[in-house]
Amino acid sequence: MTSRLQKHKQILSLLNSRKDIEFPTIQSENDASIQPTQRELLSDNRLIHQVYQFHKSIIQNLNAGLITIDLNGEITFANKSAAHLLGLEVSELLGINVKDFFQSSTEAEQFLNLCTQQGKKIDDWESTFWHRTKKEIIVGINASYLEDARNNYEGVVLLFRDLTEVYHLRSQVERMEQLALLGELSAGIAHEIRNPLAGIKAATQLLAENKSNDDLQTQLMSRVIREVDKANMLLKEFFKFARPTRPKPAFCSIRKIVDGVYLLVASRLKTQNIQFSTQSRGIIPQVYADETQIEQVLLNLFINAIDAMKSNGELLVELSAKTYQLPLDKSGSSALSNRGFNYVLVKVSDTGSGIPADAIDKIFNPFFTSKKDGLGLGLSICSRLVAENFGKIDVSSRENTGTRFTLALPTFVHA
Repeated sequence: MTSRLQKHKQILSLLNSRKDIEFPTIQSENDASIQPTQRELLSDNRLIHQVYQFHKSIIQNLNAGLITIDLNGEITFANKSAAHLLGLEVSELLGINVKDFFQSSTEAEQFLNLCTQQGKKIDDWESTFWHRTKKEIIVGINASYLEDARNNYEGVVLLFRDLTEVYHLRSQVERMEQLALLGELSAGIAHEIRNPLAGIKAATQLLAENKSNDDLQTQLMSRVIREVDKANMLLKEFFKFARPTRPKPAFCSIRKIVDGVYLLVASRLKTQNIQFSTQSRGIIPQVYADETQIEQVLLNLFINAIDAMKSNGELLVELSAKTYQLPLDKSGSSALSNRGFNYVLVKVSDTGSGIPADAIDKIFNPFFTSKKDGLGLGLSICSRLVAENFGKIDVSSRENTGTRFTLALPTFVHA
């Protein structure tokens, strides 16, 4: 390592240090024994100290991660936000090669080759990093070259932000837009199909009333009627998804809804030897939603959980209240006196087979199902119903461990 780079690392280590640099101080401004040159030197030291403290405060209080790397990618400095984002201490980051945090080694090489080109700047590079816990985090990176006092190129400054939640919200918005478009298309198709089905069924029933002695003909007509009824049931599910009934919200007890759904599935739970339990944290306010629609959502989630466990599992429902603060406007205050809204969180967890990682982003899509006899519309309908009630539904899962669905339902009571 060059002496210049060592000196650079020493300077950066001071910025990470919790101790302040001690500068000489003047006992008295009117001390006649101090020479003018010495007085000027001490004044400069005081100014340097102020500049140092100012820059240290800015760097350490950034709400984004800031690191510097040498030309080989080795980290020479990191602020507290960078360490927190990666799940490490600042001292642990120093000396690590930044390429070790990239999920893709090929992308890491490509990024380092680009950003270490003198004069090269990179804006809004999005990549996936590894957290210390081996969790994936999506980051946005800005990079620019680092110069010393003599304008010699000696490294790169990286500024990065955690975009994981942004990506999550973006994917939810895209999913809702796709569902809305597909809903309109489904409604049109379903309407066009139902009319000829009704005609086919009516004609077949008239033929059946002729009481033909041909047993085969009678069986075939009965079969046609049954198949038409199946198709009609499918179209009804289409309409539930495409045009859900407008909710009739009212204040209702989520505990009462959960208890009612439990009674509907109690026999299956007992048959499959599945343990059912509920937990409540704190005071659970009433939710403001359509009780029938929320009951339909929970019933679908319970049945899916039971199907995933087969037997000897555990179905857990957790209830809690959470306050979400409203965003502030440009003046620094919210339209509702900077107060938040209360939501009731309903977490439905099972110990079943879990959802594969490559399928978890698709489960709310229409027609996506892992069941042999499933239509793939259940969770799509649930998503629409929750959205219609101004709520939110989310899922987390691990294969062979279990799945948890989380509903956030509004109470519309100010916190």
